[in-house]
Amino acid sequence: VSGAVFRSVLFSQVRVHSHASVNWSVLLPGVQVGRSARLTRVVIDRDCEIPDGMVIGEDAAADAANFFRTDSGITLVTRDMLRKLG
Repeated sequence: VSGAVFRSVLFSQVRVHSHASVNWSVLLPGVQVGRSARLTRVVIDRDCEIPDGMVIGEDAAADAANFFRTDSGITLVTRDMLRKLG
């Protein structure tokens, strides 16, 4: 972990790169969080790679358009969802 992690659960082989922040989230095994990415109230599926600078959990409309967002504001991210974004 090089970035900031606050009140989150990180499983084994998770890497949070420099200047990234993870808040109130769950990152399953093998997740890679790119430089300067910001994650808030998300659940990231195993072996996902979050690109540098990606922001998830701060804009409800953008999250709902790209990922699955619950009524309580938690965003689920899977590899297939990330693949569709390019």
